Amino acid sequence: MKINRPFFEIWLQEPGINGIYRQVERAGRVCYKSEDHASEDSARPFAERMIKSHHTAMLEHATVYLKKKVDTRGEAASCFSKVNIVDGIAYITTNLRVLVENGWMDDLNYICEPTDHHEKRVTVHFTTQISITREFNRHRVNSMAEQSTRYCNYSKDKFGSEVTINLPKWVHDLPDGDWSSDVEKGSVDIDGNSFLELARKVVDGEADDMENWLFANLAAERSYMNLISSGHIAQEARAILPLDTNTELVHTAFVSDWLHFFDLRALGTTGAPHPDAKVLALPLMEEFQKLGLIPEN
Repeated sequence: MKINRPFFEIWLQEPGINGIYRQVERAGRVCYKSEDHASEDSARPFAERMIKSHHTAMLEHATVYLKKKVDTRGEAASCFSKVNIVDGIAYITTNLRVLVENGWMDDLNYICEPTDHHEKRVTVHFTTQISITREFNRHRVNSMAEQSTRYCNYSKDKFGSEVTINLPKWVHDLPDGDWSSDVEKGSVDIDGNSFLELARKVVDGEADDMENWLFANLAAERSYMNLISSGHIAQEARAILPLDTNTELVHTAFVSDWLHFFDLRALGTTGAPHPDAKVLALPLMEEFQKLGLIPEN
């Protein structure tokens, strides 16, 4: 069993048309963990397949900045678009899905790099627990793409033929014990006899907090692999995966929506945030401040 740590990365979109398609591919491939299929010229065909199959959710991650004379288009009516009008010029921030579904692809003729008059959109890639993405995905105005336990088969070589668990803060904060070095190195390998002894300690109430946590996840991993071996597909075997299962999540949102995210997940303006949400959200907020996307106070 592999153990990951929570992590985030801001995905800056590459410039131009190719950057738009590249962002679609980058987000979309997270769902199936098919990043190894990306190539120098695969982004546009990937996005076009999304369009053809009407799988337009992934198009939302491609931010489109436009600059053109004011007209009567309805971009401003969408919660996925922001329009600032300055001296008769419309500075529009939207996404590729809006253009595709409204038949406005010709508007790509007005593409530009973001100016001070555009509201910025930012894409963030999280690595965390499934339990925490459930909280993050409550920010429904954001665009989101998450690694799919329906289609990701953890018995495959691409996953190391093992389930990966994401280390929660409360386990990280436990005092050192027999398993601390294994957890620290990010991998727990246990033979049958040791597993049975661990199970006995859990059943007899002798296991410490770390052992209880480890046994639950190790047992889930073994059961998952057994189900796969007996012919069940991933979407069936996933039923026994624990909430600490490692997952990847991509969120794209306007800076104004990220401010709301930080209010809830970093600052706790409506109540204490979950510690495993805060461990990502607070440093992410600080990174936004360093990049000048939001004020420091």
